[in-house]
Amino acid sequence: MININIPYPRVFLPRQKEVLDAINKHNKRMILYSGAYGAGKTLLMSNIVIMECLRYPKSLWFFGAQTIPNLRDTVVRTFLEEIGLFQEQINIARSKLGEDSAALNIKLQKYFNISTMSFKFFNGSEVLFRSCDDASKFKSLNLDGFAIDEPVDIDEDVFLMLQGRIRARHTDRNLGIMAGNPAGRMNWVYQKFFEKPLPDYYVVHTTTYDNTFLSADYITGMEQSYDEDYKRRYLYGEWGSFEGQVYKDFNYNKHVGNYRDHEVKYHMAGFDDGTRNPAALLVIGVDNDKNLFIKDEFYETGMVDAEKTEAIAAFDMKYNFQKVYADPSALSMIESMTNKRIRVRKANNDIDMGVSKLKSFFKNDIIHIDKKCRHLIKELESYRYEKDKQLFRKNKTEVPIKKNDHLLDALRYSITEFNPFRKPTMCSGTKW
Repeated sequence: MININIPYPRVFLPRQKEVLDAINKHNKRMILYSGAYGAGKTLLMSNIVIMECLRYPKSLWFFGAQTIPNLRDTVVRTFLEEIGLFQEQINIARSKLGEDSAALNIKLQKYFNISTMSFKFFNGSEVLFRSCDDASKFKSLNLDGFAIDEPVDIDEDVFLMLQGRIRARHTDRNLGIMAGNPAGRMNWVYQKFFEKPLPDYYVVHTTTYDNTFLSADYITGMEQSYDEDYKRRYLYGEWGSFEGQVYKDFNYNKHVGNYRDHEVKYHMAGFDDGTRNPAALLVIGVDNDKNLFIKDEFYETGMVDAEKTEAIAAFDMKYNFQKVYADPSALSMIESMTNKRIRVRKANNDIDMGVSKLKSFFKNDIIHIDKKCRHLIKELESYRYEKDKQLFRKNKTEVPIKKNDHLLDALRYSITEFNPFRKPTMCSGTKW
């Protein structure tokens, strides 16, 4: 089997070179190229995967994206374009060999099977292009490496499954390469690569302004077209904010802290029912100034009504809820809680009104969340409106995506009768 080593056909940007150095000089195994528009993220990953396959015959790589359209239109298209550039490098080198040109009479691509989405190299190396919608599909793979495009859009289970699959022995190193735009700080990518990274985890951060190959007109056009949220994510590459976020005034540093033991006037709760989906309960304290302190959360799947009721009763025993505001469609759970003598009431399920109230609460710093309520914080950072088909239209879509919002629903339910802005009014006879 012929093993060749040719130079990259691209001139890389400094931040891209930093990624290559992390692999080749510093032996990092898990690498995140975190960047904005124009950072050349998919292009860089394609070059890395191609070079690894050329260096190590018979190696097997996984190259994934969230959906088949993303995979086909971005990842595969870029990969095949880069294969063409590598082939040109070989053809140029062969033309310079003269009589010895037969030594480089090589066609990199043995085949590309569009139905199975697999690319086979002349030396036996192979790349599997797959959508990342179901981690169980990858159980049987033995990989030498994997690459993921836009990992923030992919469930952590997929990453963990792929991490456990890089156990083949065709290379002297097993790599995981990821590249994409940032998102909220409770995202698993941020947690693994920024909060508590392992020694062989490495991050390279880049912005649109780092790409010296982009024209000034291109950048100026984006600056003039995008709103501030869009620019923070897609131009500056910031983590913690992204376009379409419903609760834009939620700020982790401002609204999250140690509040579990905070003294309050009374406690209430919000409950969103679920069996296959999580059953979600929030414990909320109200102080004398009508501030909300979210102290605890319950978030479990697969429980029957009796088990959920017992769990809520335990919280009620600890916090003595003034009321539990429950999903009005959860009739069996409302009956079960009533039989358990839990003070429960059907909540108002007007989404628009509830979202508007919560927005005003965050804007006025009325809500404070204990840092251990991690599921709620994650939902707050990821809850967003549906994407507009017309990116730059002024009147944006106002329909939140119905996904991973169970504790947010519980929070909406809990404020059914709560109004911190209402002031008492004087009645006749000097009575209140």
